[in-house]
This record gives sequence, C-alpha cells and structure tokens, in this order.
Amino acid sequence: MLLQDWDWVGDQISRRAMLNPKREAIVDLDTGARYTYGDLNERANRLANYLAEQFDIQKGDRVAFISRNRVEMFDALFACGKLGAIFVPYNVRLAPGELAKLIENEEPKVLFFEDLFGPTVQELKNSLSLLKHYVVLAAEKDQNVITYAEIMNYSNNSPRNCQGLSLEDICLLIHTGGTTGLPKGAMISHRAVLYNQLNNILDWGLNWDKTYHVLLPLFHTGGWNILTLAILAVGGRLLINKAFDPKLTLRTISDYKPNYVFGAATLFRMMADLAEFDTTDWSSVEWVMSGAAPTPVQLMEKYWQKSIKMCLGYGLTEGGPTNLCTPVNFMSLAELKEKHASVGKPFTFTVAKIVDEEGKEVEAGEAGELIFGGPQIFSGYWRNEAETGKTLRNGWVFTGDMARQDNDGFYYIVGRKKNMYISGGENVFPPEIEAVLYQIPEIHECCVIGVPDPKWGEVGKAIISFKPGKLLSKEQVSTFLKTRLAPYKVPKYVAFVEEVPKNSVGKIIAQEAVRLYGKPQDD
Repeated sequence: MLLQDWDWVGDQISRRAMLNPKREAIVDLDTGARYTYGDLNERANRLANYLAEQFDIQKGDRVAFISRNRVEMFDALFACGKLGAIFVPYNVRLAPGELAKLIENEEPKVLFFEDLFGPTVQELKNSLSLLKHYVVLAAEKDQNVITYAEIMNYSNNSPRNCQGLSLEDICLLIHTGGTTGLPKGAMISHRAVLYNQLNNILDWGLNWDKTYHVLLPLFHTGGWNILTLAILAVGGRLLINKAFDPKLTLRTISDYKPNYVFGAATLFRMMADLAEFDTTDWSSVEWVMSGAAPTPVQLMEKYWQKSIKMCLGYGLTEGGPTNLCTPVNFMSLAELKEKHASVGKPFTFTVAKIVDEEGKEVEAGEAGELIFGGPQIFSGYWRNEAETGKTLRNGWVFTGDMARQDNDGFYYIVGRKKNMYISGGENVFPPEIEAVLYQIPEIHECCVIGVPDPKWGEVGKAIISFKPGKLLSKEQVSTFLKTRLAPYKVPKYVAFVEEVPKNSVGKIIAQEAVRLYGKPQDD
C-alpha cells in the first residue's frame, strides 16, 4: 500500500479523536461553548453523512462558506476531508457581484452562510441559478432555508471515510488577495496541509499541551495553515471568536494563557495602543510573530520592553504559507533584536532561493526574486492555467517579492518586484523608506509607491496616516527623510490620509494605494 492510499488521508480528526476523545480541542470565546476532539469528530461525521445523503456531495465537489470564525467551519473542513470534497471559504468582505463570479467559476453544490450575511446571500440567490442548496448558521429553525441546527440533529452520525483519497487531491480552495482583479482560488492539497503542519510542529516544537488563539480569519491561508491545523494535529487547544477584538485578545492572553500570538502588524498596533496592554499577563506567551506585512521596529520595541519575544515571519498562500520564520525558540531576545528586520530562515520542508531575472541564484547580500519549492506548496489556481503558469514554474513558486540573504542565512524582504520603482536609473525599494518614516513618532501607518515623472521616470509618493491628534507638514516629513536617505529615495509627493489601504487581515496593500493615490501630485 502506498502512503498516498492510506485511509487517514483527509481524516486526521478521527485519528486524534481515537487517541484523546475527551481532550478539549476548541473554546468558543463568543459563546463559551467548549468542544472536545470526540465532539469535533462526531460533528464532522454527522455533517459528512448529511452532505452525502441529502446533497449528494461526492469526492471533488465543492462546499462553500461565507462566515466569520466559527466552529462550523471546522466541522465543514473535517467533513469535506471525510468525503474527499473541497472546502471553499469565501472572504466575507467581498461584494455580492465578486462572490457571484467566484461561485460561477468554482461551482459549489452548497453554500453555508452566517446569518449576518443573509442580505448578501439573498442577492446571490437572485443572480445564481446553478447553486441549489443553502444552509444558514443559525440555532433557530428558518422556514425558508435549512439551518445548521437541523443538520446537527441528523440521525446518521456513523463514521465516514473517503477510500482511495490521495495526498495530491485538493482539500482547500483559498483565495489570494485579489488586489488587481478577482481573487484567484489557490488549490491546497492534502499533501500541502500535511507538510505545513509538520513545518509548524517541527520548527516550533508544538505538542498536546499548547494553546493558540486564532486571530486571522478562516478564509485566509494563515487562519488555517499557521498553527491552527498543526495544533489540532498534535492534540492541543484552540481559542476562537468571530472577529478580531484587541481588548478581547488581551483579556484572553491573561485568562486563557495561550502560548503563541500570530497576526499582522495592524493587529499588534491596535493591542499596543490600548491601556490594557500594560496590565496584560504575557507570562504564558512563548513568542509573538508578525507576518503578512512589514512591521516597524518601533512597534516591536513596545513588546520587547515587556520581555516578549516578538519577531517576523513570511509566507504566502501559494508557498505554504509556512515558508520563512525567525528561529525564535533558539534565539535570545538580544539576538532577536539584532536580526529584527529579518523574516527568518526556511522551515524544515521549505526550499528557498533568491534568483535574478534569468533564474540564477544570486550571491549573499544581493537582491533578487524570492522563490520557494517543497512539499508544502500549492497545486495551482482553480481553472486558471495562465496565472498558474506565471506563478508555478518547474515546481517553484515565484513570489514576486525581492529579498536578500545575509551571511548567517537570514532572509530579508527588500520590496515587491512589481512595486519596486526605478528613479533616475536607481532601484528604489519602498520598505526601506517606510522603515525610516516609521521613525517619525507622529506617523501611525504609511506606504510608499512609485508614480510617473517626466525627468526621473518615476519618483516616490508617501501615503501617510497620523496618530490621533498628531499632524505634520510635507516639509517636516521631507526634512526628516533628507537627513537619513539618499536624495533619490526621498518621496517627491505626499498624501495625508485618514487610513492607509489594507486588506481583511490588516496587510497594507500597495496596489490599492496606487489605484487611489497613484497620481504625481500631493493629496
């Protein structure tokens, strides 16, 4: 029997439930409900049987969700694994028209939705004819649609398992950012999920007594593949709530003693700005890691001052996302500070290279495009061979990010290949300028983009938001930069805005800043 034919593929939850059925697996912070591994397996079996017997869900069929973080999403992922179906969580921030286009392309047989998004789903019903089955995540019976509570009362909760499921079969469709058009559905195989889990377990030393609070949304790759599924694989405990709340997060750290905190810089800034930040008990937290976007050292210092090991990581949906992380378990706080700008080193099963335009590896210290290989990478974009061919080439994921590696093997992101601009023949990488801008105490968030210029080809434009009650002039900002940067790196234009454009996980989106503020003028 081949490894890929073993019957545990897609059904890890039943194995974990067999080992420790009474172990607490998930705590819902919104409702207070607690679920053991036995509960999760029984719920997944009940849902899987319902999907198969009532909706004819078979291997390869898609099961879609529009919901914030809830236990039902775990039920669905595990149920899909038992059936060999594909779980498709949609970004709850997408407009009905955007969702309709994705649904038309991916053709799910059933759509589960949180009652909060009922109006959106009603618009979908009016425009979609192929999607026949809808289930609302509500406790009370609804005359117009099946409720999830009905499914949880389904009579058949017998064990379910998809025979012949391969590690290469797809289990998840996770949508990429979609900053330049409709999001693409990245196909995540059972093999990719497994090796992402192993990367987490091996490199972070996860075991059954660890607790993790899930801050990222479960329609995002980081919501599932950074710690979440790995914690469940080793029998640990998850804390979930529907949406990020900085006060709740700080209270949870004190009360529930999670071991890890992972999120984007915006989330950590929101927590650090609260008075409760100073009184939170961080004693259980082994490390805090920021990913998805550059993190100013000034923000990291707020955590270091409390002796919290805060560091950076890097990954992308297509690459894993377990690609690079600071080896925080093996570094002192002083060593972390020394390498604070680094996104770390490759995970155990991740292969990383930095290459030039011809695909040749560059020397240490030189900038080039960062690419990844390994068993944790994705399998391509759903029904989109053209885009797949641009990103996935000869088994390597081309990230589009520019990076360099130091002599100690640590990687540094220096800019976005497409976002990098050339001014007077010089390559300019916005993160370098943004790092200096964050040294200005009044600045809350910033983003630097390139805009057209008749003399230099391109020049910089800084998009800046200020902290409450703070304000500076363009001249003050420029004067500060001129003493710290080469003249060609100082942005010619400045836009002062209430909020710098970000996506659903708090990552600043340069492409959206270009769309909104990309004219060569001060705003």
